[in-house]
Amino acid sequence: MKLKGINKFEQHLEKIVLGVSVIGLLAIVGWQFLSPPSFKLGSRSVQAGEVDALLEAKANALQARLNDSEKSDIEIPTDTVKLAAPDFSAAIKGPITPVESLARTAPNFNGALVKDAVSAVDIWYFEPTVPALQMRGVQETADALTADSAKDAAKVSKILAARPDFQKIDGPKDVVWTTPLARIDLKRLRTELADSRKDATPPLMAIPGVWYQETPYVVDVAFERRERAEDGSWGTPVVVPVFANRADEITFRGRIENATADVRDEVFALLGSDDNQKEILQPTFYETVNGAFVSPVLLADAGDGAASASGADAGATRRNLQLQTQLQDKQRRALTLRGELEKLGGIFDEEAERKKEEARKKDEREQKEAEKAGSKGGGKGGSGPGGGGPGGSMSGKNNSSAGDDLKDAKRKLAERKTKSAVLSRVESEIAALEKSLGAAPGAGAGGPAVKAPTLGSLDELLVWGHDLEVMPGHTYQYRCVARVYNPFFGKGNQLVQKQADKGLASQFTIDSAASEWSASITVSPDVRFFVTRAIVADGSLALGSAQVEVYKLLGGQWRKSETSVQPGERIGRIDNKGAQPVDFTTQYFVVDVVEDLDTSRGPSTAGKDRRPGIVVVGSITGTGTEIRVPYTDYEDADRLKLRAQADAAAPVGSDAKDAPANSGDKPKGPGSGGAGGGNKPGTGK
Repeated sequence: MKLKGINKFEQHLEKIVLGVSVIGLLAIVGWQFLSPPSFKLGSRSVQAGEVDALLEAKANALQARLNDSEKSDIEIPTDTVKLAAPDFSAAIKGPITPVESLARTAPNFNGALVKDAVSAVDIWYFEPTVPALQMRGVQETADALTADSAKDAAKVSKILAARPDFQKIDGPKDVVWTTPLARIDLKRLRTELADSRKDATPPLMAIPGVWYQETPYVVDVAFERRERAEDGSWGTPVVVPVFANRADEITFRGRIENATADVRDEVFALLGSDDNQKEILQPTFYETVNGAFVSPVLLADAGDGAASASGADAGATRRNLQLQTQLQDKQRRALTLRGELEKLGGIFDEEAERKKEEARKKDEREQKEAEKAGSKGGGKGGSGPGGGGPGGSMSGKNNSSAGDDLKDAKRKLAERKTKSAVLSRVESEIAALEKSLGAAPGAGAGGPAVKAPTLGSLDELLVWGHDLEVMPGHTYQYRCVARVYNPFFGKGNQLVQKQADKGLASQFTIDSAASEWSASITVSPDVRFFVTRAIVADGSLALGSAQVEVYKLLGGQWRKSETSVQPGERIGRIDNKGAQPVDFTTQYFVVDVVEDLDTSRGPSTAGKDRRPGIVVVGSITGTGTEIRVPYTDYEDADRLKLRAQADAAAPVGSDAKDAPANSGDKPKGPGSGGAGGGNKPGTGK
């Protein structure tokens, strides 16, 4: 091989590289022997030869701790080992999907019910507010409940049932009850239910009309009562029970809290009728002996004309209002009975039912004759009627079903007979009332028949309740709450989550805010007296005299007695003029008659050339004395009311001066009307 042109370095390059590699390897081997490597074990630095022994010692110590139950609490250093538990807990609580809400899996027709093109899942609805009612006053009525009515009233009130005179009901019961009045804004209520806020963020759509049948169903009007204590403070409000002469199924108060879809269906079916809805808003009172209650609507319509009437005119006006109230109640009762009879098969007609029964019996005879003829031509097999085997078993079931149907038919027939008889009696009473009022048959209180406006066409309505739990001489106030069917009830699947979380779909009603408290009313005691005239230095002993009117509730009627009393004499006496004596005596007597020097009271009632006086009245029980001013007593709204009621109860053509009277209504507070009671408008008396 020729080496020409290659220098010596290039000639020996391979040898040089091999030599350097051998030297480096020898250096590494020498370094390992001269300086052995160390390792980091925990916080220590150890030689390679020590690692196995240390690991073995650590393993033995760990095994010993695992075997020893008292020293098995192994702690994992959190500074060097990341624990998985916190991240796992956070993952459990966190969302499981990347979107906030899942798609609806139940049938959802909500989108089809909303006209605007908005996603069905994201629809926000306007939440209506039921307007608060406005109190319009409190009426007072005195009458006697029939025995059956007294029993019905005691069933709904534990307070009433606990009273001694209601624990044994063997006849009519004298009662004084109140009727708080309020006004509901139907127009605003309908507007609230149909309202929307499309300019809001997010837009609030109107509630679909099918959710509430585009009708504001007032399920209940709850009145609350509070009583004034002797120190002038007011007690805790108490809800007044439903005292009404109506079918139990129309009263929903006890079923609102745990209402189901069935209750909603009943509300739609029953309260869809204006007559039934009015029974909630304007309940018919129990049957009474004298029919003394006057409809607050009639009382308000009579207005100042009835309030300004006096003497016999006031009595005639009130008597007319009482008859109109009775007529309205009986007409409503007749409508209800006709509806119930339609469901049972119609009004029972004795002649038509007799012919129907004869036709049925004829069909049965013909069927039996046909069966008898068929059995004569049949064979001896056991497959005919009455045979054994499965055929006999089915026959037994059919017979049982037929027996149940027969029982149900008999029950319905008996109910039809009873209700038809009641309807016939009610219609006779309606005819008699129309005759008394001078109205044409079916026309009501005079004039041609006028169709009552539907609730859907009224802007507002006067509503009321009845309170039999009040006590004579006690003072009360009232307020009320309207409970309207909630269109969102049971619609949770159609609501966005944030509205559903408010509980909108679980509440059966939307309740209004409580109204303001009414003016106070002091319930009349069963005996009252008024000094109508006083003369100084008059009488047999020239000590003065006082003319006094005494009113006493007896047998559901107010009876009146007028007597002249001198100082030292008891007010009231036993009246023997009627068929039975009536005790008008009171617990008061006349102490003195002194001259009235105040000429600003108005014209004197003493008469010409006589000095008018004022009367000092004392209590026999020693509770003190009081001053009675004849002019004030004469113009007292309660006296005018009682006098009008006395005249209303008196037989037509009789002397109203000492006639028996029944109680009517005692409007209290501004706006109550005061018809027939002689109340001064706005006095609150």
